[in-house]
Amino acid sequence: MDHSPACVSDVFLNHRETLVRTLFRMVGCRQTAEDLAQEAYLRVMGAAERHQVNYLKAFLYQTARNLALDHLRKAKMRARTDCPDADAEKVAEIPASAPTPEQEAAARQDVERLFQALAVLSERRRQILILHKLHHWSYERIASHIGLSRSAVEKNVQAALAHLMSVLGDDIL
Repeated sequence: MDHSPACVSDVFLNHRETLVRTLFRMVGCRQTAEDLAQEAYLRVMGAAERHQVNYLKAFLYQTARNLALDHLRKAKMRARTDCPDADAEKVAEIPASAPTPEQEAAARQDVERLFQALAVLSERRRQILILHKLHHWSYERIASHIGLSRSAVEKNVQAALAHLMSVLGDDIL
């Protein structure tokens, strides 16, 4: 059986109106039915190029039907989540989850202060603190990695945190 693009196009053009009417009965919108028919044509064309399709007409209708069902499922999901009856004023009063510019500026300042406070620490103490607090390494693992005792690692972490708290205060940590 010929599966050339011309053959697929002929099948589509010969059945286009019937296909669109079938889709219209399913989705209830002529424009959507037209769009789904076109999408089905493109998918059948692609499938016919990749492998043999024995029954082009049946494949075209089944592809269109599946697209219509997908469209209806998505519309049903949108209907569950959309609120067309929502009062615009009440919606505008809902606070945004994104930070305000002032909050972003304050956060940048806090980060800068943290980097400045970390820069004062010795390289080894800073490394120990970062391994413990950011990478969640245990005291034992850090001690083994750096070549210190567990007690020395604990004391370095405590000293680093005490320094940061004295410089930054409790609110930033």
